[in-house]
Amino acid sequence: MPNGTEPAAPLSPARITGVAAGFMTAKALFVAAEVGLFAAIPAEGATAAAIAERCRIPVRSARALADLLVPTGLLEHDGERYRNAPDTEAFLAERGPLDMRPMLTYWDLVSYSAWSRASTAFRTRQGVRGDLTEEQVQAYEASVALVTAETAVDLAKTYDFGPHRRVLDVGGGIGTFAKPLLGAYPHLTATLLDLPEVVAVAREKVAGDAFADRLDLVGADAFADPLPDGHDVVIVANFLHLFSPERNLELLARLRDAVPPDGRLLLVDWWRDASAPHPATRLGGGEFLIISGGDTYEAGDARQWLDATGWRLVEHRPLAAPAGLIVAEPA
Repeated sequence: MPNGTEPAAPLSPARITGVAAGFMTAKALFVAAEVGLFAAIPAEGATAAAIAERCRIPVRSARALADLLVPTGLLEHDGERYRNAPDTEAFLAERGPLDMRPMLTYWDLVSYSAWSRASTAFRTRQGVRGDLTEEQVQAYEASVALVTAETAVDLAKTYDFGPHRRVLDVGGGIGTFAKPLLGAYPHLTATLLDLPEVVAVAREKVAGDAFADRLDLVGADAFADPLPDGHDVVIVANFLHLFSPERNLELLARLRDAVPPDGRLLLVDWWRDASAPHPATRLGGGEFLIISGGDTYEAGDARQWLDATGWRLVEHRPLAAPAGLIVAEPA
């Protein structure tokens, strides 16, 4: 050992076991959110017994859940009391500016079991998530709406819809993108197209909205059923990442046939920066594969698809990270 050099610290498998046991921590987080554990902890903290009483679970279960979450930093432990970390208080305790629990509900009800078949998905590039129940569809759409709400508002501010009259929102979910547009542009009308089981949920979500009479809901398969006509701008938001490149080429070709010569195509997605991928695109690459064989794509991929299907790239604008807007018109 050279003079003045400290001996190297012995290697430890702790990081490996920590990652491998992550599924236990994740499930503990899902259960904690489900039973209202974070909301049960006031600013001054709470004992396991107090948490158990408020959540109506056994004391030992409250202690076990809390102890599993302390190493993550989501909870702090001071003697007998547990306290929410600042970000936990802000996003999981039902008292902050944003409620992240819908995302946890989706991961718990849908993703958790689907990822048990991840080996098949990564080996074959085929989705392994099965058909969803009505409860799971609602959980999925609520999670998507939560994740994309900021992007939807940003799109309405970034792109000028003034020259357009009627929007076709392909894969529009429960109206996350259509609602801000109709609210910001009173002259616009729109058609939301998604699978029938998704449109059934969307009808409940938009029934009482002031602009409901300006939004048509169409339950259809964008790859197989006739596309509604009469639209001068088409939005495909957070949809391409669910499919393989081959399927995206198929969809863009179908949309090209449905858009008038002076129409526009707006592609909104989590475009992956190969040199510095955003954390969301890293996670998305796996989740979208599990769902339906998708991926997070680079803007260059989209440009190639547009060139191959009769579109001309107009511009690429950033939106709320990691999203971006690609604008195209018929070539």
